[in-house]
Amino acid sequence: MLDALSSKKEEIKNKDILVIASKVLAYSQGRLVDSANREEFVALIKKEADSVLDEGEMVITLKNKILIPNAGIDNSNVPKGKAILWPEKPFVFADQIRDTLMKKFKLKKLGIVISDSHCQPLRMGTSGIAIGWAGFYGVQDEVGSKDLFRRPMKYTKIAVADNLSSAANLEMGETNASVPFVIVRDFKAKFTDEEFTEDDYFISPKECIYRNFYNDRLKGL
Repeated sequence: MLDALSSKKEEIKNKDILVIASKVLAYSQGRLVDSANREEFVALIKKEADSVLDEGEMVITLKNKILIPNAGIDNSNVPKGKAILWPEKPFVFADQIRDTLMKKFKLKKLGIVISDSHCQPLRMGTSGIAIGWAGFYGVQDEVGSKDLFRRPMKYTKIAVADNLSSAANLEMGETNASVPFVIVRDFKAKFTDEEFTEDDYFISPKECIYRNFYNDRLKGL
């Protein structure tokens, strides 16, 4: 990462947010594994998934409290016969990366997002999703705020980290773009030293507006 910044004559500035592709973090953690055929790939998915909801061409799973195909495992942009797992402890490593960069560049405020691509139900194409973040509020609570007609908002929470992931995903690409991270600058995030976990993006099936469509296996969450 530091070499890439140097080659571009760039540096991390105060109040920047660095969006890092999850695959880059996974590679650095040694999460590249053997997957020679479909059977081995499905076995990996079932091993990594917290729960399997449906098995077809894509295996629909719950992983880190995220509804995601194939437990986030990917076999694109990896050598033949290999697959890359999702990174371990993305929130913990986002914190560690943040601490390292803040010391290196002598910063007071810095945000980190670990991002991946994601498919929205009934929507064509991929967008970005944050699987971990640090240094800012990744979900902005607007409940109680007034709209233009002074009505209080009852449900609205802005998925800041997800939206930043989607914006960065346009630069990172999905094929051979080879852009491992993106710097978001001059964005008015709410920076903090508070630590976050997957509970900070999770909404239980009982509270979700799409709850009636979920598989029964989610109801115990």
